[in-house]
Amino acid sequence: AWDERWQAVFEDADAAQGVRIDPDLDKLDLSVQRFVPLDELRASDSGRIVGPKAAKLGELRAHYPPQVSRGVAIPYGLFRQEALEQPHAGGGTVFDWMVRSYRDLEQVAADDPARAAKAEAFRAELYDIITSTTPSEGFQQALRAAMKETFGAAEPPGVFVRSDTNVEDLAGFTGAGLNLTLPNVVGFDALLQSIAKVWASPFTARAFAWRQSHMTRPEHVYTSILLLESVASDKSGVLVTQDIDTGNREVLSVAVNEGLGGAVDGQAAESLRIPLDGSPVRVLATATAPSRRVPDPAGALQFLPSSGADTVLQQAEIAQLIDFAKGLPQKFPAITDDEGNPAPADVEFGFLGGELQLFQLRPFLESKRVRGIGYLRGMEGRLADTHQVTVDMKGVPQ
Repeated sequence: AWDERWQAVFEDADAAQGVRIDPDLDKLDLSVQRFVPLDELRASDSGRIVGPKAAKLGELRAHYPPQVSRGVAIPYGLFRQEALEQPHAGGGTVFDWMVRSYRDLEQVAADDPARAAKAEAFRAELYDIITSTTPSEGFQQALRAAMKETFGAAEPPGVFVRSDTNVEDLAGFTGAGLNLTLPNVVGFDALLQSIAKVWASPFTARAFAWRQSHMTRPEHVYTSILLLESVASDKSGVLVTQDIDTGNREVLSVAVNEGLGGAVDGQAAESLRIPLDGSPVRVLATATAPSRRVPDPAGALQFLPSSGADTVLQQAEIAQLIDFAKGLPQKFPAITDDEGNPAPADVEFGFLGGELQLFQLRPFLESKRVRGIGYLRGMEGRLADTHQVTVDMKGVPQ
């Protein structure tokens, strides 16, 4: 039964849930209202003109140009100009209406049943307004010019349309994955529609509800977009620059699969622990996914049968991952957690023709809420040596 003893056990976790995310308006620069090539972006631009995906990938491309695809960013300022500065039927701009609506919501008690209905009506209208946004003619002309300058054609074979917001690099953010990425968008008209959908993605019911619980001044959520050239990776996955089970920084944790998006969406992936000193690789799981995703020339992705090979990563590819991980601290700005302490890197990667490709880099942040529950840590400690215990499966449970 729940009693004061259990309340004491979990009160620290409840406190962690009370973290408030406050957008850094002093850092934010909405005056940048042009398409920004990925080659111009650096990590310091995160939360200023674009989100962390675009900023850190721009930094990564500066140091690893052959491994990072070409791209162009649509900064916060263009989102504000095109989606939020359009007129609203209630008077003023969409942004003006947003501010009024948020302040009205704040006047309704949190436990009032009317609040949820009022919030949902507002959210749904805002989402519909943004998804139905038709970018201005000036925006479209500038986009064609930026695409041609970046990719060599106004309508390249395909781009990933990746969302970013100005709250994703703030202390306390745990809502990764709330926003939208549309894969391999082909054609200019499809791209315009995709941009509107991605602009609106922070205002889906799930994302909106999360922010309402954690964020101050929620009207200042701004979406930037990264248009990243599609790469038909032979294999792809996620790398963390530490053993995620033990915390050992001399071991890489890797999950990889054939095709695009390997191991990102819960596939049955090849799971490895790779020592940086060249010691034998430890195989925790083999890849058993029956299919792989590849870019469809007509747009989006198609599923093809997997090769059925016994292993996904080859020795030469493992060597490239080791070289990358060893050189990262010297070549890339310090990767830190919310308190500025060194943190391992969480990297999305792929291989095309045996050559390493890099798609995203961010800090790998473990759950502080779980890590901070002393009672659970104590339970874990008491289980440390249970691998030596033999259980009589025919005996009577004690």
